[in-house]
Amino acid sequence: MSITTGLLKKSWWRFRNTGRILREQSPFKVFFVTIFALGFEIGLYFLFLDGFRFIDQLGGAGRLILNHLFALFFMGMGAMLVMSGIVTGYSTIFRSDEIPFLMTHPFTVSRIVVYKYYRSAVYASWSFGFVVIPFVAAYAYFLELGPLFAVWTLLFSLPFLLLCAGVGSVIVLLLVRWSPTGRALKWLCAAIPLVVALLVWSLWQDAYDPDADVQFTLSKLIPGLRPATNKMVPSWWVATGILSLTRGDVLRGGMYWLLLASTTATLIMLVEWVGSATFVTSWRRVVGSVRRSRHAPVLFPFAERMLRGIGADVRAVALKDVRIFFRDPTQWSQALIFFGLLALYFANLRNFRYHALPDAWRNTITFLNVFSVSAVVCSLGSRFVYPQLSLEGQGFWVIGLSPVKMSRVVRAKFALAVIALLPISTALMLLSGAMLRADWPVRLLAVGLAACISLAVSGLSIGLGAIFLDLRSRNPAAIVSSFGGTLNLVLSLAFMLLTIVPFGLLFHVRINGLIGATGLARSVAVATTWTLALTAITTTLPLRLGARSLAQRDY
Repeated sequence: MSITTGLLKKSWWRFRNTGRILREQSPFKVFFVTIFALGFEIGLYFLFLDGFRFIDQLGGAGRLILNHLFALFFMGMGAMLVMSGIVTGYSTIFRSDEIPFLMTHPFTVSRIVVYKYYRSAVYASWSFGFVVIPFVAAYAYFLELGPLFAVWTLLFSLPFLLLCAGVGSVIVLLLVRWSPTGRALKWLCAAIPLVVALLVWSLWQDAYDPDADVQFTLSKLIPGLRPATNKMVPSWWVATGILSLTRGDVLRGGMYWLLLASTTATLIMLVEWVGSATFVTSWRRVVGSVRRSRHAPVLFPFAERMLRGIGADVRAVALKDVRIFFRDPTQWSQALIFFGLLALYFANLRNFRYHALPDAWRNTITFLNVFSVSAVVCSLGSRFVYPQLSLEGQGFWVIGLSPVKMSRVVRAKFALAVIALLPISTALMLLSGAMLRADWPVRLLAVGLAACISLAVSGLSIGLGAIFLDLRSRNPAAIVSSFGGTLNLVLSLAFMLLTIVPFGLLFHVRINGLIGATGLARSVAVATTWTLALTAITTTLPLRLGARSLAQRDY
């Protein structure tokens, strides 16, 4: 048995133990995750199907788009897989806990790298499968393709997945080996977002300018259509091969599969060669990059002078949480990516001509934007705010035995969460309303809903985090995925729906003429009262129960 086969067999046995791990999880958590996954797949299926029907209504242009849409889809998925391969490849190849164990055993470096490359491909595949399955099902149903279409898609997806993950792994191996360090690395990280933003802006300007008097072409309507139909791109091989096999052209489809498989095999050899040449030096560089100074520099020293007006105990708790958050790039980078993408989308609403749509569509888009911002707030509240108290660890007894009241600690955590979530969410809704040129009542309602959801999510996350306190776990993911973390996410999403849906339905009914202006004003007043009352209860009740639970604990 080869080295790689033995390592993969070990991973297979580890995967088989997943069933035992699932049986140890909360049934409520497993049920909720299963229902959410099924709902996500069904929702994507109907979304894709509705999109195909819309494209088909465009006439001849729609038929041309549908013929090339499969290649465009796989090109987009390939780009996503390459990015996912870069992220998972770095953590799997260089940051894995079993690398020191493997390096001290008679495993060749090239086999270790190939084994880790396969692991990163598996980690990147789940999101690929979640999107491909509903897309392929909707595409086959709309075009009335046979059941073999799914088989051919699976046959081509496996080498395509390995190919894209291999590209990401090669990029990671080269970047880690020859990337700059120190101040040059900081300047590079600061320049990358600017370069990406300029690239996106230049592509948009070149792709579609609605005010310019140019010839209307498909390549200008769909910027990625031209590279997706390039015969040198693997995504085109996948799309053409699948459709050829579906139509019965076995020789043409088999040729493209062999071309894709041989290219993937060549890339695996490249991963093995690059890994054997660079991995040891790169891994030692990553391990040795840990800062050896005994005392890390204090972040935001000016904040202590700015917060002299509040109590020393509250100031110490707040500054500690802020410094811990900003010391970990994996935390603040997630929030920056989520809110940054939303801000980029809202800032380009006029480029999509959404502000020129009728009032019904602009109101619908406004409330959908509220929903998107609120979903991100709920996600960040569950990911970062909920585990704050549990991450204090076993040293929490120091706070418990100190003269500081637990109610003050809870209020300090709550205030910090509100300061982090409220300004960003309301600013995004103001930007959305301005770009859509929505009516001021709709803008104010959107901002108010974002503020209420930020308050409620902060109160729920801190309160439930205190009630379901887990001082033994040091893993934030384990804390978030516990029963309390799942319950917090479910309640946050339920609150979001209970506050957004009533206002969205009222304005939709008003635009359709089913209710008058007077009736709308009264209904909005009732819905506003309902939202404020629900926000007050959802914010204050968990905080009080959480403070009481902390005060009654033995330390």
